[in-house]
Amino acid sequence: MAPDTPTTAKRSRQAPCTAASLPEEILSEILLLLPSRSILRFRVVCRSWAALLSSPAFKDVYAAKARARARRMDKFVVFAPSPNANGSMAVYSCARGAAVADPLFTVDRVRVDFMCLSSKPCHGTMLFSDTRSGVYWVCNPSTGECVPLPKQRRGLMQSSAGLVYDDRTKERKVVHLFKDMTHFGCDIYALCNPTQQWRPANQDVQLLGFNILKSVLGIEDSVTKIPPVFANGCLHWLAYPAYMDTPDGQDAILCFSVDTETFTRLNAPSSVHLAAEYKELDENLPAVPMHLAELEGSLCLVHDLRRRGQGRSWLDVWMLRDHVANEWSLDHRIVVTPLLARDVHSPRFITVLGSSSDGDSCAGNEQEKKKILIATSQHQVHAYDPKEGGIQLVFSAPKTNIRIGRKEAAAALWLGLYEDNVVQVEGANSRDKEVLSAVTKILARLPVKSIAHSMLVCRQWRSLIESESFIISHMSMKRPKRILMASNGRPRRAFFEFTTVGNWLEAASPALADTLVNDKVICSKPCHGLNLISTNTDDFMCNPCTRAIKCLGRHGKSHFTPAGHERRHAFSVGRNIGFGFDQSTGEHVAVEIGYINGTLACVIKTSSEKQWNCIGKPPRMVSDMPPAHVDGTLYWTSEPGHERVIVALDISTREFNVLPCEPSLNNDRRHAFLVELKGMLSLVAVDASAGEMVIWTMPKNMSSWVGAYKICLDEHPDYSLAKGQVVMPVEIDDGNDGRILLNTGRALGYYDAKTGELDSMYSLDQLKLPRSSLAFPVLCQESLARIQDDNSPASSLPRFAMKDAGHASTLSTPTQR
Repeated sequence: MAPDTPTTAKRSRQAPCTAASLPEEILSEILLLLPSRSILRFRVVCRSWAALLSSPAFKDVYAAKARARARRMDKFVVFAPSPNANGSMAVYSCARGAAVADPLFTVDRVRVDFMCLSSKPCHGTMLFSDTRSGVYWVCNPSTGECVPLPKQRRGLMQSSAGLVYDDRTKERKVVHLFKDMTHFGCDIYALCNPTQQWRPANQDVQLLGFNILKSVLGIEDSVTKIPPVFANGCLHWLAYPAYMDTPDGQDAILCFSVDTETFTRLNAPSSVHLAAEYKELDENLPAVPMHLAELEGSLCLVHDLRRRGQGRSWLDVWMLRDHVANEWSLDHRIVVTPLLARDVHSPRFITVLGSSSDGDSCAGNEQEKKKILIATSQHQVHAYDPKEGGIQLVFSAPKTNIRIGRKEAAAALWLGLYEDNVVQVEGANSRDKEVLSAVTKILARLPVKSIAHSMLVCRQWRSLIESESFIISHMSMKRPKRILMASNGRPRRAFFEFTTVGNWLEAASPALADTLVNDKVICSKPCHGLNLISTNTDDFMCNPCTRAIKCLGRHGKSHFTPAGHERRHAFSVGRNIGFGFDQSTGEHVAVEIGYINGTLACVIKTSSEKQWNCIGKPPRMVSDMPPAHVDGTLYWTSEPGHERVIVALDISTREFNVLPCEPSLNNDRRHAFLVELKGMLSLVAVDASAGEMVIWTMPKNMSSWVGAYKICLDEHPDYSLAKGQVVMPVEIDDGNDGRILLNTGRALGYYDAKTGELDSMYSLDQLKLPRSSLAFPVLCQESLARIQDDNSPASSLPRFAMKDAGHASTLSTPTQR
């Protein structure tokens, strides 16, 4: 054989085997094994791959294989409060038996408490609604796409919608049944068609009659909270028998045909008495006695037979065998107590989620391996074996890393089945998405003031900036914290005004005295973008950067008495109030310790709750210093006169715990309090006679204290520890050799622990202001965080007010409550 010439050897080295050299059939088989998110990414590899992966033939084969994999039903979609966003919802996927869930996407300004979900995917897509705003959303969990549907009408009084698939046109459609101020109606919206608008169905829904429409919308709105069910090519609603003028069970189910867009009625199983169940609803019956579901492509009626005082209870599953002849069969009677339920109201709701097959089923053993999945409103899924009657827990969201928050869903389920599908919810241009992604990364690096101006560029930028995902991205950028000064607000506009220290000092001393806050306040450190300002009577949650502010009020405190500590200093208002973040629900929480009818008690309030709620009795009375907040836990030192311990409150679980203090301080009478420095719990021990403070820190994942800093203040009279003055370490400056920001209420400055020098920013003594005057600096985080409210999401947008050189430029007025 002739040796390779240099040319042929070079050619052989330059022509390795690549994906492009594979036959298209083999390449398609490989790509069909990938998850849908990878498929979407691989479309940008080259034009040939884009054409292959976007072809209808590939999509159909991929969908068929995905449905075959989905028959195992070993993966679930869970909707939960976002741990990082106030008042938003996070969506996760989690495999059966797994302890770690994968985050998929976040839905802005939708609280899971007000979410109504269709738990069965329709060819990969799912429909859910925000019952507060009436907005419907369609998402594909496997690709992470989630878009709101156009809101077609105003003044809706009742609304119900379901997601369907039209086999003729290969389209996914949303069927919306509603009642407004004047009439009933039914509209249809086709997905993935940018020119498509809501249009009326072929049949006028008014012809069905007032009673059937009122009963259909009434049972979903007031009883079941369950969307209509798609099965056998039709969308089905269960009617409320109280408004029906037909015999019990007759015409109890309203059906909408996707093919003809007309309505028909079905009878319920003859032995199921709907009227008796719903007309006699009381505490002895389950909250949802019966509802519709879909199982193996067929409509089924689930009858919950739990009764108070009954030893064993059942769940009857009736299957519709003949749609035309109204033939039903009782296929399953499942024992629910004690494995599925403890009593008639725990859990509130039990339903059939689907059927699963263990492994790859074949014709000979498919029936042997098939099990029925049963889901509950307590975020659990059980597998029921129809042959052996056994029930096994296969998934529990509270046992994963998902911060589910509430123990039970308020409406139906917060979870559903996961189905891989490359279908796009909207036909967005990939180029536009790339540009928008780049704009997001640029805007997220800007300060709040520049972002406020950027909102005026165009509607798309404004919508982007108002999104919760952008707020999270902006907050995640590492920026130095800002120091603003709180001053008196203007009447009927804002409780407080905020300005920079430089602008605050520019005023002459007499004018400066007029700007000082009239009442004594304490200001918390920033917590996930927000601060809490407290007076001796009220609390104000605020974002100093956007000037948004809300008074939390006193509702629910009629029998509550503040602690009323006798010692007076700049950081006490006669109440013991703290501010933290509930990592399980994504909510900011104000916490106060005091007395209810003479008994030690702790009350809490979030901005979304109507009133303060008591969570129990603290194990010890705490000192008069504000608590420190670290990683979702508030820490106080115990009141002097007892063994010195640390009282800890886990905000998510609402549970107290007692922790040991630094051993050297147990028998020490020095004043001690807790602060948060550099994300660590820090203990400050004050020796007033020596003019010194020692700071101990507890690094994360450690249970022991480490001596970190020693502060000597003898040579700094404005910061003297004599006569009971409290000096508060506020923050450690990362950018200036670890200088410590100190605040006395009358002076603010940076202390250098290495040299002992103190760089004062201001001193009211040097400004010759009265001894009774105090200044209130606010350490704030540059953020767009909103204050969560129960109002419609549309009225909860960020508010900006910028102050430069003593004058304000306001884009919208501050929130007041």
